[in-house]
Amino acid sequence: MNLNIPWETAKTIAERRCSRANVELVYPDDPRRTVVAGLVALAHKLQKTGVTAEHVEERITVTLPGVPGAAMELLALIPFVGVLLKHFAGLNGRTAIYLARAVTERKDSVALLATVEHELGHAGNIAAGGLAFCLAYLIASEARGGTEAPCYGASMVVEVGLDGRTVEDAEARALESISGYGFDADTTILARALIQSAAETIRQTGDYGQILFELYQELTAEGVVL
Repeated sequence: MNLNIPWETAKTIAERRCSRANVELVYPDDPRRTVVAGLVALAHKLQKTGVTAEHVEERITVTLPGVPGAAMELLALIPFVGVLLKHFAGLNGRTAIYLARAVTERKDSVALLATVEHELGHAGNIAAGGLAFCLAYLIASEARGGTEAPCYGASMVVEVGLDGRTVEDAEARALESISGYGFDADTTILARALIQSAAETIRQTGDYGQILFELYQELTAEGVVL
């Protein structure tokens, strides 16, 4: 299925789904996004992941916890910049998704919805207080791989269901994206296996965690003909 989803409709749905999860959606022109991008880029530089500041600014969407709790405390464990991230995140009051510029500059509705569903996966991990979530993945490569890969299943099913991509194409794009995270060899194997597992779930069921079913309901409510 390849739907013509108006940009403002996609924004409305994305913001509504974030609101239901008690998550704030922060757009690239918000000054807070600049702060987050700078801190994340510094963390990558210090960890020598190979991820550049330009890549963070343009391509990496970040989710940060906002209220005191296990997730907030884990931010402080990130070497060198963790305390700064913890302090900044605490000022916002609730978990927030800081969108990368590439998500909005083309006004690609499917890309926006796919990114938000991916990041809501991180937000769910934050709410659960688990270790392998969001920016805590900077502490250990394995945690990053284990956290990121399942969230790619969410973005993949959106691309397949709303943009008409084949599962194979969406899978290939996810695998390519994973290569930009600076993973070591073992973590790369783990992340690729999890992405391939998510792709197989989409092939077999046509959905992934009922994400597509819920988005179809959202689109119908907004008058988009399926």
